[in-house]
Amino acid sequence: MTTRFRISANRFFWIFHPKSWGSMVLLATVVGCSSPRDNALDEFSRWYDGARAQAQAGAMSWSELYKQSFDRLTALPPSLQQDTRLENTVLLLSVARKLESNEISPQQFAMERDDIETQLQARLR
Repeated sequence: MTTRFRISANRFFWIFHPKSWGSMVLLATVVGCSSPRDNALDEFSRWYDGARAQAQAGAMSWSELYKQSFDRLTALPPSLQQDTRLENTVLLLSVARKLESNEISPQQFAMERDDIETQLQARLR
C-alpha cells in the first residue's frame, strides 16, 4: 500500500529532534524579548526622570524640559505610548510657558502639571 503523503526520515528526525526545538525556542525568546522600541522608551524614561529632577531643583526651566522631551520623543520609533507621551508633552510645554510668562502661578502650574501627568500614567496602563 502506498500513501499519498511521505515524510523523509531526515525531515521527520529534524522536526522531532530536541536540539532543533531548543534552538527555535531560544531564537524566539531572544527576538521576542528585546524590542528596540521598548529599550528606547526605557532610555527616554531614565533621561526624563533625571531631567525632571533638574527642573524641580531649578537647574533647568520647565519649558526646556518639555521641549527636549518633545525632541527626544519624536526621534523614537512610532508607538501608541510615544503618541500618548507626545500629546501630554505638548500640553505640559504650553502650561510651562504660561508659568514662565507669569500667566499662571507656580501653584497653578504644579496642579496642572500633576493633573496632566496623572492622566498620562492612567493612559499608559
